[in-house]
Amino acid sequence: MPADRRVLLKGMAMGLLGAVAAPVLRPSRVFAQSQATPEIAELELISVRDPQHSAQIAIAQEMGYFADEGLDITLNYTVNGPDLPSLAASGRVQVLASAMEQVASLREKGLDFKWIMKLSDISNTQGVVIGNNAGIDKPADLAGKRVGMYAGAAVELAVLNMCKAYGIDFDSLKFVNIEPPEQALALMRGDIDVMACWEPYVSNAAKMGGRLYFTGSKSYIDNPDDPKPVNWLYLSTGLTTTGEFLDKAPNTLRAMMRALFKANEMLATDVDAAVAPISKNLGIPSEGLADILRMNDYSPVVDQRLMDGYPVYQDWAISRGYLTTGAPLSELLDLSLLKDMKPDAVKI
Repeated sequence: MPADRRVLLKGMAMGLLGAVAAPVLRPSRVFAQSQATPEIAELELISVRDPQHSAQIAIAQEMGYFADEGLDITLNYTVNGPDLPSLAASGRVQVLASAMEQVASLREKGLDFKWIMKLSDISNTQGVVIGNNAGIDKPADLAGKRVGMYAGAAVELAVLNMCKAYGIDFDSLKFVNIEPPEQALALMRGDIDVMACWEPYVSNAAKMGGRLYFTGSKSYIDNPDDPKPVNWLYLSTGLTTTGEFLDKAPNTLRAMMRALFKANEMLATDVDAAVAPISKNLGIPSEGLADILRMNDYSPVVDQRLMDGYPVYQDWAISRGYLTTGAPLSELLDLSLLKDMKPDAVKI
């Protein structure tokens, strides 16, 4: 698994391409809508003990949504995302929640895994905060500044794309490798001018007196009170399965997806109510959880943000050696079931 994704998931645990082929809606896997009995009722679902990765899964388990669909799901949470590809490669795992680049990593190994449903777009939780005494009044002032960042973090790509957008020499930035919990203090002391990190460290730094400058999906640069949408970093997780399981057990996957759709509804309509089941199931503190949940997009909608953003991310991951060749989106996606069940969710 890419090193940048490792540090992203580690941090959350601590704190809480060119042209793209059209996405595949494979004719061989366009299934008729059905409420049929799941082919396999008992199965294991692998994910990460992290609300960004597993919010819907935790809700569906605690609220009985999986059971309502006739499923007996055993959840197996890993602490770190890097464990997911190795577990999947063992042949033991049929269904997991994974980041897109993890699917690419598995396919690089010759394993037929597909991303079949978006769970979360977490781009907005990766951000950059500037110090009030850093002398940064306009984007050009970033040139030559000291940027505190955990080495290899995916937020580096957001910084790179922001620099491209404003004509800033990325190579002029002086990156300082700092652990996430130390970055806000370093920013307040003036040891660094800018910090690039993820939640909850970004919000903590802003509360301590820094200025949120931009995230992977929102820019506050031109107007701090009216952010504009950007696509400087696309990070997303999704329900993933093998091609074999998709062919063998589509009704099982449909049942699982219906349960996750119900969990999405809770996140969309009453985040505060979602805190308790997520906190209980994941075994994480509830304090501050609602704020983080509100920053993420837990909609199943797959749109142009993915088509434009993921290939750029993959190119960056390859350039940094986190992936070798990657894979086109046409190989990573199979949206057949999602298209059948929620046609409006597929906007590509």
